[in-house]
Amino acid sequence: MRAPQRFLTHLAMFVVLSAAGSLLWQQHARAWDLGRRSPVLSYDSSQYAVAARELAIHGRFATLFALPLELARHPAAPWPLALVQPGLVICEAALIALTPARTRVIEGRAREILRPDQLEWTVLVTPYVSFMLIAIGLGLGTSHILRRYHPQVSPVRRAIAGTVVGLAFLLDPEAQHFAVGGFTELPFTLGLVGASAALALGIGVRVPLLFGLALGVAGAFRGTMLWLAPAFAIGNTLSADPGERRRVLVRTLIGYVIPLTPWWLYKWHAFGTPAWDLSALSVWDGVQGRTWFSLFHTPDVPDLPHGGAAASLLAQKLFRNLPGVLLSLAIGVRPLLMGGLALWLGLAREAPRALRLAAGTLFVLMGVNILATAISVPQLRYLFPVRVIMDAAGVLALWGLIARSSAPSPAMRRTLPVLLAATVLVWGVTATRLGDEEAHQASMERGTPSTLSLLQIAALMSREIPAGEPVMSNLGPALSWESHRPVIHLVVSPDQITACRRRADFRNVLLVFRDAGTAWPEWTSVVAHPVDALHRVEWNVRTVRRYDTADGFMVIWLVLGPLGPELAGDGAATESAPLVQ
Repeated sequence: MRAPQRFLTHLAMFVVLSAAGSLLWQQHARAWDLGRRSPVLSYDSSQYAVAARELAIHGRFATLFALPLELARHPAAPWPLALVQPGLVICEAALIALTPARTRVIEGRAREILRPDQLEWTVLVTPYVSFMLIAIGLGLGTSHILRRYHPQVSPVRRAIAGTVVGLAFLLDPEAQHFAVGGFTELPFTLGLVGASAALALGIGVRVPLLFGLALGVAGAFRGTMLWLAPAFAIGNTLSADPGERRRVLVRTLIGYVIPLTPWWLYKWHAFGTPAWDLSALSVWDGVQGRTWFSLFHTPDVPDLPHGGAAASLLAQKLFRNLPGVLLSLAIGVRPLLMGGLALWLGLAREAPRALRLAAGTLFVLMGVNILATAISVPQLRYLFPVRVIMDAAGVLALWGLIARSSAPSPAMRRTLPVLLAATVLVWGVTATRLGDEEAHQASMERGTPSTLSLLQIAALMSREIPAGEPVMSNLGPALSWESHRPVIHLVVSPDQITACRRRADFRNVLLVFRDAGTAWPEWTSVVAHPVDALHRVEWNVRTVRRYDTADGFMVIWLVLGPLGPELAGDGAATESAPLVQ
């Protein structure tokens, strides 16, 4: 009778987590006013969407968006993929390919073409499905771990425990945020959850090649897997018997390499090295006055330190950022959960080797992740995938410590797990409420126009700029998605326009900001006084126009003169008109 009971309890857990996940997703999307005040595509997600559309329509790994820095190697569109990873591009391309992208006559009926603002909703499918599968996977993983290592626990209690762990994840506002945007965090986290469960249950050691393949597929979504895969491989190897460890290690690594080899060959062909990753420049953000803008938004390759000087500067950055990164983990119940996992690992020496190795691997992964985050961009989002797994493992560890503790009475040992579950869920509900409030406030202050305004800007461009002609704009990939044309991100300073045009000529620059106060520092004067740009001979501006969007953004449109030895000195009068009459 255990099998039917187990099936029914797992089915109930699936229903509860699916319903809760859907409701929380919708609630967070409403807080953002997704698709109206807040565009579906953010800066990051629109980069993937543009590349995915190129793959779906033209069958090529390329993009119509480039940073000024990329023009030093590849001046003409379409540009090779220098910033995005292939996993999400392939998933989104498959979804776009399955969606009618042009008018077709089928069985006497014409299917209408989908506008970009309609097609962009396909990019939410992969994050949403990953959001749901992670919660269900954490729940099932919890149930199977309890069943294997604590068979005395009833199926009902195992299902309740799995539901609590799954709900704790769904109530994480950071997870909800990633689920309502086309981000790589959730698909990557799903891969890490599967790999961690395989370690804890001893599955990876039985099928090391498949285990490695899973790591490789996860690595196709985020390049950081390159640093995490060795820890998984070592943990899986140590789980094997001494005589089998070499075989397990080799097969795990071979499996990891197989899915990523085509991607490495692509980068070798496009950039001259399989290790090319433009995002690696972010390690110099905050070093010697450099910023993300000054590194990526310039047409020239930055002159960076080398050797001992570079090591010293990066070490200083690491120790400067490390306290803040560690402090970001000490929020809510996280210190309790991570402390509980560390305590369990220190005390439960008689626990199964697979469980101990899985817990130890998690701490190694978190240590590597913390160091990588501190030395690059110190944001909590880069700790998210490993943190999610450590939170779930921490709940299990604390339940294990309570079960083996010398509590005053059996009743107390039954009450403490319930109190722990209640604490975790109450914190999750509180964090969700605060996250929704923050999302609503952020949606009111977004630096990107609404979807309707983006469509109107794209329509205006299509009327006045020849198809396929590149433009430069601070809207970057979002404008490329809506306009179906090459877009070069805005250079850090107007003084660099001509240098950028020497690599890839363009005639139109669109500045879209709420006001001069929100403009980039070097562009503030242009947004505040657009007419003055006509008198800067070195900028070569021929005409200046200004439009106002319905949602409160200024569109400053600079039309540049042709490149040549003589630059334009005077321009036409400024035009000013609302974007929507």
